[in-house]
Amino acid sequence: MPGASTDTEMKSALSPAGERLRVLLVEDSRMFTSALKFRFETDLGVDVVTCSSLAEMRQAASGSGHGFFVAVTDLNLPDSPHCEALDYALEIDLPTIVFTGKFDFNTRASILKKNVLDYVIKDTDRAFDEIVSAVKRIITNRDFRILVVDDTKTQRSILSAMLLAQKFEVVEAASGQQALQAIAADPEIRLVLTDYHMGDMDGYQLTRKLRRDHSDDTLRIIGISNSADPQLSASFLKAGASDFLYRPFVQEEFQCRIAQNIGILMKMEALKKAAIPLPTTVAVPA
Repeated sequence: MPGASTDTEMKSALSPAGERLRVLLVEDSRMFTSALKFRFETDLGVDVVTCSSLAEMRQAASGSGHGFFVAVTDLNLPDSPHCEALDYALEIDLPTIVFTGKFDFNTRASILKKNVLDYVIKDTDRAFDEIVSAVKRIITNRDFRILVVDDTKTQRSILSAMLLAQKFEVVEAASGQQALQAIAADPEIRLVLTDYHMGDMDGYQLTRKLRRDHSDDTLRIIGISNSADPQLSASFLKAGASDFLYRPFVQEEFQCRIAQNIGILMKMEALKKAAIPLPTTVAVPA
């Protein structure tokens, strides 16, 4: 049935202890609340606690052991006209996705400064699908380990922080050689983010070395550089990179590129599983 959870999705919505993940939904529209609660529980296999005000949110999420995996909150509530609900979620270290009908460039800038996981605008026909996909992405991100390769500690920390906020597992390498060792030691690494300029080998050389043993459908590689050289992206892609980003990049672009590459990996895995023939039953003569 369309919209029903698959076994894999149900498993992905379980915590390490085997308990279902909990989502906090903060929305004052009964129609939106009812529809989203149904979609989250049916499509994602999570438990949903709903609140229609900041006061209810404070009561539901008070204390360090609130147990919520992620919050989905409107920006403006009757007792939260200036993003106070979002501020409270971040105050208690609760990763948050914004679901809002109010959106302009000032609102966007304000949201991104608060380091939210994502935002979805209510005024589109696909708003429900998009918010469900955003929550599902945060849930499934836990199953992916990403290697960040950069010889500058500050840049590694920035990238790692952005990925950790999206619930990915992150491994860091300060050189191309360390990256090769990390990949050899950890087959669970599925995506590599590598800078171009490094001391022992550049990102282009690292990409070529990785592609000798790892195909694009099992390991995605995204090149990154501060360089303004327009030829650099082409060089990376010719070397076998899956994607390329020029710094400085905006947060939405970074998130979208990561999500697209993870999505490709998931589709390839699904195709491989679908291609595995089912065991045939041999009839035994009576």
